Amino acid sequence: MKVTVPYGTGILSVDIPEKNLLGVILPPDVPVKETEPAIREALAQPIGSRRLREMVQAGQKVVIIPTDITRSLHEEIILPLLLEELNAAGVKDQDITLVIATGTHRPNSREECIAMYGQEVVDRIRIINHSAYDETRLKYLGKTPSRGIPVKVNQVVAEADVKISTGVIEPHLFAGYSGGVKSIAVGVAGAETIAATHNVDILDDSRTRLGVIEGNVFRQFLEEATGFVQLDFIVNMVLNPKKECVKVVAGDPVAAHAEGVRVARQVYEVPVKQQADIVIAAPGYPKDVDLYQATRAVNTSVYGPKPLVKQNGVLIIPAACPDGIGHEGYHAWMRTVNSANEAVAKAKSEGFAPGEHKVFVLGRILQRAELKIVGSAVPDETLRDLLLTPVESMELALQQAFAKLGSDATVWVLPYGVITIPVLD
Repeated sequence: MKVTVPYGTGILSVDIPEKNLLGVILPPDVPVKETEPAIREALAQPIGSRRLREMVQAGQKVVIIPTDITRSLHEEIILPLLLEELNAAGVKDQDITLVIATGTHRPNSREECIAMYGQEVVDRIRIINHSAYDETRLKYLGKTPSRGIPVKVNQVVAEADVKISTGVIEPHLFAGYSGGVKSIAVGVAGAETIAATHNVDILDDSRTRLGVIEGNVFRQFLEEATGFVQLDFIVNMVLNPKKECVKVVAGDPVAAHAEGVRVARQVYEVPVKQQADIVIAAPGYPKDVDLYQATRAVNTSVYGPKPLVKQNGVLIIPAACPDGIGHEGYHAWMRTVNSANEAVAKAKSEGFAPGEHKVFVLGRILQRAELKIVGSAVPDETLRDLLLTPVESMELALQQAFAKLGSDATVWVLPYGVITIPVLD
C-alpha cells in the first residue's frame, strides 16, 4: 500500500506491505470555520473576560506576544484584528509593541516576521525578538510558591500596562497542550526560569504528559509564573492538520484556554487498538525546519498516555531540516555520551543548560526504540553524534527496520506526528 507523509513543504511516499501495515493514524475530520469571522466572533465574545476594547484605554503601553517561526498560526489575520480592537479603545500604534515569544529559539528575521504577521503589522508596530540569555533585557519578579522557581521575564513585557498573547493549542510534551499562559512563562522568560522548569524532576514526573492538563506540574508552574506578570488577554486557535481553523478562543488566559483544550482533544486524540513494532511519524512543515523541532514527531509515540511503539522497536522520522540541528548546545552535550542509557544517567546526575532538555527527552525515547532520520540536511556524522540513524530514503529505512525486527513487524503511520496523540485502549 502506498502511503504519503509530509516532508518540508512537499510529501514523501513509501510502499508498505499490507500484511504489515496496521493503518494510518489521522486526526478525525472536524468542522472548520472561516478564520477571520471566527477570530472576530471570539474577540467580540471573550471567555471569562470583558471585551479587549473595554479593558484598555488611551495612553497605556500594550504588549502583544505572538508566536515565533516554529509555530504555525494565522497571525497575519489575528494581529491586525487585535490592533483594530486596541485602536478602537484609543490606544495608538506607537504605544503597542510586539515581543516575539522565542523562548530559547533563534530570533525571527524581518522576512519571517513579514511572512508570519503581514507587511502591514511589520510596518506599523515596533517588533522585538525576545532574548532569554540577555540579562540586561530581563526583569526578576520573584519565586513561584510551590517550587521556588525564579521568575525572570522580558523587561518590556513586565513593565507594560496591558499584556496580550496569541498561541496555538496543540499537544505539548510538558504542558499537555500548548497555548494559554505558556507564551509568558516560557516564551518570554529568561534562561534561568526555563532551565528551572525544563529539568529532570519535572520531565520525569508522571503527571507531565502529552494531553494531560489536570494535575500537570509543569502547567502549575506556568500559571504560577504568569501570575507575577498578569497576562490580561489571549487569542488562541485550534487548527486541524491542514492548518485550517477549527476553533478560536479569546479572553481570560485560563478559562479561554480550557475551552480551547476541550475542542483540541476532539481534533488531536485518536483511539487505537494496539502497539506497533515500527512507527513512521512525520513532523511536517514548519516543525521539520530543524532537527530539534522535528524530533517532536515521535514524542506522541512514546510520551502519550501509553507508548505506541513497542519496546526495542523502530521510529522513523522523515524531516528535511534545512536549518540544521536547531540547537548546537544539544549537539555538544550528546557528543559526550555513547548510548541512550549514558545520556539519561548523565542528565539525571549533571543536569543540562536551557534548551538542552532534548538530551533527556530523546535519551528516554532511544531507551525504547531506535530512531531513524530520513532525508535530513544534517550531516550523517552529526546525526550519529546524536545517537540517531541517518537514512537516505523511506524505502531503505523500512528495509532496515524489517531486517532488524523481522518480516512480520507491524507498522503504524502518523502523517501528523507532532499533533496526533494515539490513545491505546
